[in-house]
Amino acid sequence: MLRAFVVCALLSPAVAAAPLSGSFSSPLGMLNVKETADGTVTGTITDPKNVCSFPKGTTVLSGARLDESVAGTFKACRLISGSCFAGTLDGDTILLVTKGGALMSGTVHLDSKGCKTPITGDAVTLRKAGLKPPPPPPPVRDRGRAEALAKEAQPLLNAGEAEEARKKCQEAVKIDPGFSQGYTCIGISFFLRDRYDETFEQYKLALEADPSNRDVYYNMACIYAVQNKIDDALEYLKLAVMNGYIDLNTLSNDSDMKNLHGNAVFEKLKKGEFE
Repeated sequence: MLRAFVVCALLSPAVAAAPLSGSFSSPLGMLNVKETADGTVTGTITDPKNVCSFPKGTTVLSGARLDESVAGTFKACRLISGSCFAGTLDGDTILLVTKGGALMSGTVHLDSKGCKTPITGDAVTLRKAGLKPPPPPPPVRDRGRAEALAKEAQPLLNAGEAEEARKKCQEAVKIDPGFSQGYTCIGISFFLRDRYDETFEQYKLALEADPSNRDVYYNMACIYAVQNKIDDALEYLKLAVMNGYIDLNTLSNDSDMKNLHGNAVFEKLKKGEFE
């Protein structure tokens, strides 16, 4: 198993993506997404023949804009199978907004109690109508080699040899363009040289490759914590902890979280508790 890349980085303020509006595909079917002037974002079912049989107009995405993300809740359903019966589920979600507001990708925490849902794993992607689907991923030439290169980069990052680490991880994603951890590694290598915009772009690529990449969620929480953007930091951190993306001991001992110390939500998260 590839060892996780976790680093806290201070990025320059993100440039706000375009307002979200229009028709988006989702795991539940087509949604009508709207963003109001105050940053409230909603997504409603437009086709009653959806996998969950939700009526047309049902709100399945409800959240608020956080810089280049949307944080809130996502509604889904349990699928009937064996001992599993149909039912509605509401889960916390964070979606990173990319491609000028045409793509949202992230994770949703659904307590399905072992039953299947339309969402594979905990990853969810909303793609605006008209946005070309991604090309089929090229055959993985050597995933093992890509992981080995990323492992070789870890001690280089720890030693501050950022460019040498970047070369190894750049080769890793060249071998396997779908290797999300490779982009995370490249992003860290840019951060170590204060190239913050490039760091953020690599994190976007990491999430596009794998919306449930645990390192990106924790790293984003760190970014906002260092910037003293408490609400943003807590939203990312909540998803990271909920989905088991970070060890609670790491959370308790991470000095980059100092701006969150004493916050009631953060103190609960350190214990694995949620509101």
